Order: sequence, then C-alpha cells, then structure tokens
Amino acid sequence: MPSGWAKLCGVLRRELWRRNIPHGMISWRYLFASSPQLAAHREIFWTALPGLPKPLYLILEIILWLKWATLCGWLALFRVLRRYGGLVRDERGIPVYRQFFRLVRLSIGACMPPADVYRFGLVEHPGGLWNYVSDRHIAAFHRWRNSRQPISSHEYSRLGNKAVTTGILLSRGIPMAPILATASSTASLDFLDALNTHRHLFCKSRSGNRGLGAFECWQTEQTIEGRMFEGEALPDQQSVIAAWESLLERDHALVQPALQNHPQLAPLVPDGRAITVRCITFRDGRDIAILCASLEIPAERRPSDRPDTYVILPVDADSGLVQPLAGNLPLPEPVRQSQRDMLKAIGGPRPLPDWQALIGHSLSAHGAFPEFWAIAWDWVLTPDGPILLEGNTGFGGSLPQSLTGGFLAQL
Repeated sequence: MPSGWAKLCGVLRRELWRRNIPHGMISWRYLFASSPQLAAHREIFWTALPGLPKPLYLILEIILWLKWATLCGWLALFRVLRRYGGLVRDERGIPVYRQFFRLVRLSIGACMPPADVYRFGLVEHPGGLWNYVSDRHIAAFHRWRNSRQPISSHEYSRLGNKAVTTGILLSRGIPMAPILATASSTASLDFLDALNTHRHLFCKSRSGNRGLGAFECWQTEQTIEGRMFEGEALPDQQSVIAAWESLLERDHALVQPALQNHPQLAPLVPDGRAITVRCITFRDGRDIAILCASLEIPAERRPSDRPDTYVILPVDADSGLVQPLAGNLPLPEPVRQSQRDMLKAIGGPRPLPDWQALIGHSLSAHGAFPEFWAIAWDWVLTPDGPILLEGNTGFGGSLPQSLTGGFLAQL
C-alpha cells in the first residue's frame, strides 16, 4: 500500500474508531453565523482536519455525529448527570430534570461534552455556550487561532523541540532546566553512569507532550528507584532501565537533574515531587500579556491513584497570591477539602517566591515565539529561583477558561 494511503487509513482509524464525538461543535445556526462566536466555531469545525479532503471529512463527521447522538453522548450524559446532578441541585437550586434537559440541548444537540457543560457553568447559564471551547475540540481551536497569523512549520518545530527551545531561551537570559545529555536508541549514553554521577535525574522526550514516557529516578547507596510522570512507581533498577529504554523508543531523550522545590513550598509535598506553576501568556494586540496562572501541587498518593492527582489552585498574576479555585465545576467535598487544606498549608497572604521574576521571564520567553497566540510555560520554583521546564502551545483549555471566561467571549 502506498505510504500516502497508509497514512490516510491511519488517520481514519484513529479519528473514526477511537473518537466518539465530532471535531467541533455542530449547529444549524452555522447556516447564518449571526455572531462572531458562531462564525469562529464554524471555522474551527471546518478546518479541524486540514489534510483530509472535504467530502471525506464531512462523511467522517456525519458518522461521528451519529455515534455521539445515538449512543456515546447519552452514555456520557447520564454518567455526568449521576455524578454532578445532586451537587448542583443542592448548591444552586437547579432541579435534576432541568439539568437533564439542558444537557440534552447543549451536549447532544451541539456536541459540547457534558462534563464541560458543568465545568463552564452552562447548566446555570446556557446562553454562554458559544463562548467556550471544549478540550475535545481544543486542538482544532489552537490550529484555527494560530492560523490567524500564519506560522511556519519551522516555528512549530523550534518550540516543539525542547532542546532547541532551551538554547533559544537561555540566550535571552531565561533560567532553564539544564540538559545534562541527549540520547537516542542508536547513540545511547551510559544511563547508569549518569545516574551514579548526578544521583537524581528527570528524563523526558525531546519533543513529546503531556509528559508521555517521562520519569524521575534516583540512587541511594546501592538502591535505584524511580517514578513515572503519570505516577506509577519504578521500584527497582530493572524497572528504571525498562522506563529508559521505552523512552528511547519514543524519541530522543533529554536527561536533566531533578529540581528541588523552594523551601516555602517544599513542605506541601513531603516526598519531593516537583510543584509546578503554569503561566499562560498570550498575544494581546501588539503586546504580550498574562492570561492566567495556576499552582499545580501533587497530592498525596493513594494505592488506587493512577495517574497522579493534583491540587490545582489559581494564582493572581499581579500579586502572586494563591487563591481558592472558584470555577463553575461542582466539586465533591473531598476535593474541596484538599484544596482548603493546601491553602491552609501554604500559609498567610504572601506571594509565591520570586513571582515577579517568573512573570517577567514568561513574557520574555513568549517574545522569542511571538507568532503564537498563546503559550503555556511550566515552571518549578526552586531555592535558586524559578526554573523553566518547557513551553506548550497546544495546552488544554478547561482550566484557563474556567478562570478567565471562554476563549471566544471577547471576539
């Protein structure tokens, strides 16, 4: 089979078999596009898979819509309603039957996933539907948003390659997590020798995302242990080596020293897992500004946790003060309690350490990639100041939109 046909079959298999929802919101209102938000959603839907011929794309979306509207959407609807219906009834006084009918209208009718209907407060305010973009459609949104100012494939590859990004940003004076070595399956380094020298390492893919395959490992006396980024324990040398070999199969691997948390934050995670700050910058006209920031704290692991769970708290971008999460998603009481406990542990109203430096470096980092509309920068606050791990332009939109409103609200 020619390579082009093999690639096309692979795309169809992934997008048709594994996916259960269309690549964008669907509505008869697209025929009129009476608002900028509707027009934007129509473009997002129409350009979601740019390499696919339009007739084939329409057939694919019709099949996905039928899967969603006849089975998958209803299963998701009842599962989410069972989880959140009682909470919303008790907290906001909306009867469960009314929640059901609004979910049918917004989720089955317009293909907004039911969890996002709750997360964005649309059960309470359904008129805001078109201001928001679900994470099930976020890849198409980022592609559409960045296409408003054309970006070359070279720019995507520069930001996507963590080693290249590190070099670019170091030249701008931005503190980056150092790269001790770059390895591949064909030109591998002596991994155990590197671990013996540095004692505590973090290994990740050069161009992957979402931490796929990344792991942390350490050596104490004669013991070698580790932990996958997703949280799975690596209890011995054999499992650590297996994780390293698996990472090499994905891509070139970057070897970095594991970073330590700042003393102000270290007591929040006794086992030493890194606490990260996500700071999202965006292009606001000709200027670059801060969209939002959040503190992501690894929660205490339970045997049933896989992957790791996090306590996520907003951070005021101006002051650096950590705040309670006031999003629209109704949260179970154990989650709310963990957030209250973490806020209490953080202490009184004092800003995160070196906050203004982190903000300034984030704005400067985006200046090196000005073509992108928004970039999420992941930082670790260390005893020596903020250290940047990486930047991502395909970041999830649920939390930023919960904190700031819909991505399309200001069109």
